[in-house]
Amino acid sequence: MDSGVSNTIRRRVEVLNEAGLHARPAAVLAECARGFEAEVSLELASVPEDMGVAVGTRVDAKSVMDVLFLAAPCGTQIDIEATGTDADAAVDALEALFGKRFGIV
Repeated sequence: MDSGVSNTIRRRVEVLNEAGLHARPAAVLAECARGFEAEVSLELASVPEDMGVAVGTRVDAKSVMDVLFLAAPCGTQIDIEATGTDADAAVDALEALFGKRFGIV
């Protein structure tokens, strides 16, 4: 059996922190994503009204600038997608960050 088989995992999360995905949470998220070999992306699943970025916009989760581009306010739903041998662990780790509000009160 090939232990190098990659898989794709996708999970929806919500931005819970009041200030949204500003610089500090974007940096924490990107640093976490870079800790995995898997390719990790974020895709806007739903956005509050009057937001400048459209549903379906996809960015590289390993890039702080890409994550900032989403300008995702509180309440935005985002799909985390990871492809690779450690995709499960990558999605679990990023989901936990969203759930903990990136450690920001």
